[in-house]
Amino acid sequence: MLGRGWFRLHLAIRQWRVLGSKGFAQNLQYSASHIVNSIASVVFGLIYIYVWQAVTPESGFGPYTSSIIVQYICFNQTIAWFTQFGMKIRHRIAQSVRSGRIAVELARPMDFFWYHMAFEYGAQLYSFTFRGLPVGIALALLTEFHVPTSAMTWVWTAASLGVGGYIAITLGYLVGISSFWTNEIRTLSWVLFSLETLLGGLSMPLEVLPRPVELAAKCSPFAHQAYYPAQVYLELSGPAPILAGLVWAAALTVVARQVTASARRRLEVQGG
Repeated sequence: MLGRGWFRLHLAIRQWRVLGSKGFAQNLQYSASHIVNSIASVVFGLIYIYVWQAVTPESGFGPYTSSIIVQYICFNQTIAWFTQFGMKIRHRIAQSVRSGRIAVELARPMDFFWYHMAFEYGAQLYSFTFRGLPVGIALALLTEFHVPTSAMTWVWTAASLGVGGYIAITLGYLVGISSFWTNEIRTLSWVLFSLETLLGGLSMPLEVLPRPVELAAKCSPFAHQAYYPAQVYLELSGPAPILAGLVWAAALTVVARQVTASARRRLEVQGG
């Protein structure tokens, strides 16, 4: 029994590795457009920096002085291509539904949810490597970029980013699979993007928001996409937020799998 469990785990890890590598490799053909996107990210990062330097009071926003806000924005512009930008999972699922290819995808021997999650994780790792890191290097040369000296800070930052990326992909998956019930996911996509931008703390620390909104944002899954990874990286927080992120990741996984089961039943009832 134990041997069978280890075999299933090994098979699942192998499937994730293969699908992730395919998602990574698929993006190599778009390198020219990614260079343009990276340049745009650097420009927007500099705009954010100059704006917040101008409006930040001497006392700062909580622990965020003008200097720390600059470092905060630099870090988030670097990770944005992993935890927020460039995700195609929702559009890929919606296109499959519109084309009818979804029936074939649901018939695959691999779980539909994990298939798309693994593929998108690989694509996002590509985005971070070839989009995010060049942005970080450019901003480090043009501004002040905090570099932790503690090895554990790097470990906790990587863990926080891993959780944040998973949450982001799961949210995108939920928007995509809503296409089983709606004709167009554009509205939901914009709602998700707005919530991630405002409540995620991508372009500003959440302490800038009114107190009730700040507290709500910190309790939401969106804060784990930018705000908490930045806090861990800047050594303003320990690894505690990662646990809350794991809870959100588990909850969203349960919801996603239940919605997937409902979508499968809907397809079968409709005769797909």
